[in-house]
Amino acid sequence: MDGQAFFVKFVVFFCGSFCGHILTLHFPTTYKNYKERFDESSGYDIEAVFRPLEQKQDYPIQLYPIATNDLKEMPCSMCYGHKLKLSSAEKNQREASLKRHERRRLDLLDVELKVDGSSPLSYPAHGFHVKPMRAVWLKGLRVEWFSLDDLRSNLMLKMSADRGIFKLVGLAHGVVVTGNSTNIITLSTRTPSLLNYQLKYIIYKNTIFDTNIVDQVLIRYKTFSATLPIHIHHIQLPWLFKYKTGQVKDRVTVIVKTFLRYSRLKDAIQSVDNVHPGTRIVVADDTPDSLFTNFQSSNVDHFRMPAYQGYFAGRNLGLSQVYTEYFFYIDDDMEITKNTKLELLLSFLDKTNFHLVSVDAGHPALSSIFIPLGNKTHRCFVQKPYPGYYHEIADMPGFFVNDAPVNAFLGSTNEVKAVGFDPHPTLSRKAHEEFFLSALGRLRIATCGHCSVRHMKKKGSESGNYKTYRYGDTISKNRTHYNLYMHNIECQSINWGIPRKMRMSNRLKAKDV
Repeated sequence: MDGQAFFVKFVVFFCGSFCGHILTLHFPTTYKNYKERFDESSGYDIEAVFRPLEQKQDYPIQLYPIATNDLKEMPCSMCYGHKLKLSSAEKNQREASLKRHERRRLDLLDVELKVDGSSPLSYPAHGFHVKPMRAVWLKGLRVEWFSLDDLRSNLMLKMSADRGIFKLVGLAHGVVVTGNSTNIITLSTRTPSLLNYQLKYIIYKNTIFDTNIVDQVLIRYKTFSATLPIHIHHIQLPWLFKYKTGQVKDRVTVIVKTFLRYSRLKDAIQSVDNVHPGTRIVVADDTPDSLFTNFQSSNVDHFRMPAYQGYFAGRNLGLSQVYTEYFFYIDDDMEITKNTKLELLLSFLDKTNFHLVSVDAGHPALSSIFIPLGNKTHRCFVQKPYPGYYHEIADMPGFFVNDAPVNAFLGSTNEVKAVGFDPHPTLSRKAHEEFFLSALGRLRIATCGHCSVRHMKKKGSESGNYKTYRYGDTISKNRTHYNLYMHNIECQSINWGIPRKMRMSNRLKAKDV
């Protein structure tokens, strides 16, 4: 029995080994054993190193579309809205204007940092910051390992810059340095420890002024190289605000743009006085002189504009007169109520990094997000009102991140001033998302479901026939063409995302508010 058992076990072992060998033939190896000579550190003896196969030796992997689809840019062909059509002269003019814009931008160029996994160079990958025409100590530069041949040969490390020079703080004995106080410096020595010691005593000084730019310092050691970014930029000074009691009236200015609708303006001003008495109100008014009515008072500054200057021009005028940290903008047919909760909105902007937060004005379709399509040269945007937000803000229930809220919002004065409202005549009668397109990537915008303003019901005919100036046959077409040209967009459309019947129902509800 013992002989039979041994024979059975042997057969099973042989069959298992043979089957395992056959199976492994169908699976390519991912590592190979390289037997060659290596320069190991002192005290170590390396006989073999397992290295990953070259990319060309990789076997194919089935890709998951659910993941790869996230990498794809959505083409402009998915935009079914207004298309930009330009003549040859207009195309040339827009291209020249775009080049001037790119030259003046203060945004940093993308700095591509590639690090070789086997590189002996060690350095701060995030780089350094330096003020224009000043110096910074390049701390953290070193060579991490050396080969046996390095112990018997001359070591050399070279650094070069485009917008500055390198200076020695001190010279280590046994190190030869060439190019001190130039934009190319070379260190050479036969002692590895001295090379790292000398690297501790080098500074970079900016010599070519720019208010905001990156100098990419190139480090070369043997066959290895690395890029060290040095961010040259001026200090950006803050603009701080003082206030007395911390109440709404001390920290917020209300801005109202009006045209002809004085009966509604009167109610809007009264609503502010009722809820937040003493709050300063700035009224920008481009009503013709023959129909002008003065609302100047102790807390109302009524600014007269040339007639028919328009919506955004009025907003800009109002914003230019604000000297509080925040402002609250409403149209002249809106009223502030206790449900507006300016204190809650103030607390939100104080505690977060958002620049602007809007409230409900009775029309959910006016709050939306922008979905970018295309690429760097052909941009398109789809405006999506339902849902008109990305997600709820953590630890802030009822507050949602979005791109384009309604025309009733609390904003941080300085940041919104930096974007501004375009006073172009094309936007004089009607404008909304134009400001938020300009604010993309510049302002963090949110909307609050807990807060609201009251949209006034229509009060008969307004003097001067407001609708005649507000709407026109060609205004929508001209406005769309202007938006596409100004923002270098090829197409813009609205994806409602809900049935038409539901849209009409929401519109009817908004009219009743």
